[in-house]
Amino acid sequence: MEEKRKSRRRHLLAEVRIRPEGSGWIEAVLMNINRGGIGLYAMQPLKQKDRVEIRITYLEHAELKTVEEIPGVVRWVQPIGKHHAAGIMFAEKVTKRNFPVLSRCLDYARTGD
Repeated sequence: MEEKRKSRRRHLLAEVRIRPEGSGWIEAVLMNINRGGIGLYAMQPLKQKDRVEIRITYLEHAELKTVEEIPGVVRWVQPIGKHHAAGIMFAEKVTKRNFPVLSRCLDYARTGD
């Protein structure tokens, strides 16, 4: 199958909280990330095309880092047993200026340093 992604996915295990518009926070686990978005496993179902806010907490050098709230759109969903896999595209381009902590998270996922 031909790869259609513009950015290479990086694997990073992290805690994610997703908040669909007009709803409460849903717990999830991040599986991969790139400058375009994230892949995750959610504890509750998400709906394709829903606008969401994303909050990622990851461990960098034995210190917990929480990323800014990032707007996104659910691109796909797939039930996996009792969980729900989903792909979420960031609604804005990620730069060091508009999302400095997320940008550091992406750098960390890329290098592992």
